[in-house]
Amino acid sequence: MKSHRMSIIIMLSAALCACITAAFGAAAHSCSITGIITGPDGARLPGAVVTAHMKGTEDSALAVSNSSGMYHVSDLPAGNYQLSAELSGFETFNVPNLSIESGTSKIVDLTLQVATVHEIVTVVGFSPKDSMEATETRESSARDVGEAIAQTTGIYKLRKGGIANDIVLRGFSGKDLNILIDGQRIYGACPNHMDPAAFHVDFAEVDRIEIGKGPFDTKNQGSLGGVVNIVTRKPEKGLHAIGNLSAGSYGYVNPSATVSYGNNAFSILAGYSYRLSSPYTDGSGKLFTENINYRPDAMDSDAFKIGTVWGRVSASPFAGHLAQFSFTHQKADHVLYPYLQMDAIYDNTDRINAGYQINDLAGFVRSIRLQGYFTQVDHWMTDQYRTSSINLLRAYSMGTLAGTQALGGKVETMLRSVTVGIEAYHREWDGTTRMAGSGYAPQYSIPNVRTDNFGIYSEYARSISERVKLTLGGRLDTVTTAADASKANTNLYYAYNSARLTSKTDNFPSGNARLSFKTPFGIEVSAGIGHTVRVPDARERYFALKRMGTDWVGNPELKPSRNTGFDGDVSFRHQRLMLESSLYWNYIDDYIAVVPQAKANMIAGIMNSKARSYQNVNARMYGGEFSVSYLFARQLFLSSDLSYVRGTRDADPARGIFGTNLAEIPPMRSRTTLRYDSGKLFAEIEGVFAGAQKNVDTTLGEQSTAGYGIANLKGGVNFKGASIKVGLNNIFGRKYFEHLSYQRDPFRSGARIYEPGRNVFVNLSYRY
Repeated sequence: MKSHRMSIIIMLSAALCACITAAFGAAAHSCSITGIITGPDGARLPGAVVTAHMKGTEDSALAVSNSSGMYHVSDLPAGNYQLSAELSGFETFNVPNLSIESGTSKIVDLTLQVATVHEIVTVVGFSPKDSMEATETRESSARDVGEAIAQTTGIYKLRKGGIANDIVLRGFSGKDLNILIDGQRIYGACPNHMDPAAFHVDFAEVDRIEIGKGPFDTKNQGSLGGVVNIVTRKPEKGLHAIGNLSAGSYGYVNPSATVSYGNNAFSILAGYSYRLSSPYTDGSGKLFTENINYRPDAMDSDAFKIGTVWGRVSASPFAGHLAQFSFTHQKADHVLYPYLQMDAIYDNTDRINAGYQINDLAGFVRSIRLQGYFTQVDHWMTDQYRTSSINLLRAYSMGTLAGTQALGGKVETMLRSVTVGIEAYHREWDGTTRMAGSGYAPQYSIPNVRTDNFGIYSEYARSISERVKLTLGGRLDTVTTAADASKANTNLYYAYNSARLTSKTDNFPSGNARLSFKTPFGIEVSAGIGHTVRVPDARERYFALKRMGTDWVGNPELKPSRNTGFDGDVSFRHQRLMLESSLYWNYIDDYIAVVPQAKANMIAGIMNSKARSYQNVNARMYGGEFSVSYLFARQLFLSSDLSYVRGTRDADPARGIFGTNLAEIPPMRSRTTLRYDSGKLFAEIEGVFAGAQKNVDTTLGEQSTAGYGIANLKGGVNFKGASIKVGLNNIFGRKYFEHLSYQRDPFRSGARIYEPGRNVFVNLSYRY
């Protein structure tokens, strides 16, 4: 453990010293242009190719933006230049006249606009945002969004198998986050977190991923710890086609294609993708299905098979008007989850999203946007691939048929510098479990629970001066959760939590404020305070399952969790050097924790004396993030980051809460990369280090995890719309698992899922 921490400290210290020495000690070039490239929402854009063309000559110099969006064009003679920036999916940005005098360095920041014919914007508001572009996801061996996004500072994953990784943001797991797709809500149907929201979107659909950290999202109810909005591809002007073929170790293959056409009045897009893989092996060469109770004939079967088809159409019936409609169907079969006691036999998803927007209105109202969506997931899971299903009357000893639907929308208007909106959604969640031990009698584990939300919100942004900006947000919600009284097992609720409620209504406000200040010395400071609320979901309030040994039951008396958080950011920028740091502190009233629960009341037919249940506890999550970026030359970048989070809670022995550590909190982690990128050719080496985690929830039996360190390599070539990207991960074949794989769900297996061993990947793509 100490050696891993020392490695992290040495690496970061060396990187920082090198950056500072190079930044302040090296001789300056005669002329140079430096800047940051961002998207329209302020998120940094890596991989943009910047060209400085000296007017009246054929001389040009190229540079590429790094992971922080920084670029540096050096060794330029004095003169007049045309500066341009290009990035796939964005319009080319041009600065037609840029004069540079001898011995000077120009700072030119560029903002790129999305290259679509028509677009209805679904932003996540004024919360502090990071982003990941599609080009970054295609440079990794990730099988899904949850795995890809985990390389972002402050974000981690929970692995359950070869796919369907859950997103964890600054210690907050998926239940405390809003995971949206183009602003629409989608939920997994499995009560055991088999299929998180991000699982239900395909890589080939994704254009970019927006990440809002902290309790600052006022546009979407329930963003207790943050919000992730997955933005899908939209048509560009003219006829375009994108073909991708990804392949890698363990029989992974993923062909996909997208075709689009657009003009000023109409656009259309369609796509298809298929993903297939066998179980991967860990660093010791063992399949992830070994040492778990898989049948011999299923041990080396497919790990997952997923096909996705999608389409989008938009039209502009009048000047300033835009209508859009999109549809996606995903069919997933035979998905193995060794983390759990069951696997997915099928997991089918439908997403429908429609919108209408009116822009450029005169007077007090500037624009109006309407959005409506419908999503549904149908999910059948059993243990039929496990030895626990041998010699039974049915093909399985346990199975759950679950389904969930969400119907909702927003009406939003821009009133000069104020945005005002209404959000409403209705969700239904139903799950029936059958077990051989109870004669396959149906248990309504999720008793057709309805969640209805109505909320109003507003956001205000004002530039107090050229250097000072103020943003404010507020929201008011009413949320009702109600179970079907004819299905709810109120006896189980009463036996353990002394309650028979089947419905509850909660009303609550949310709000935030943030102030940012830019100094003339390259230092930018911002600080914000936010308060937001999450209502307990159907599983936490109304889940009910009688099992041998230990029951699992919801708590109808649960209160909403309320997070009051502070976030402070400081960044320093000097020519080719950028340092960024963030500190945050969250106090969560009535945080919902899983706890062992003793029986409180004797009820006929309930034989066990204990259960797993949910209780409100007051908790804290605090930590920080640090990153450094340095551009050694036009094509050579160094990037390093460090993330740390600590989660604690109040002990309450009377309710069986003895430990003060929150469960599933990640340890300190660092990434350092050295990258060469000319725009046509790139190569990168990366080191990932994680410390040991001993701050665990012993009440649930969570075990400590050891630290680890791995190294990865990747490289590629881009040429006239075609690209090939290859990589080698876990170069030294390290056998390790991450801190979040242990046990906590109703059908947990107790297995820790090791990460893949040494593996390769290849991504081929062509863009027309």
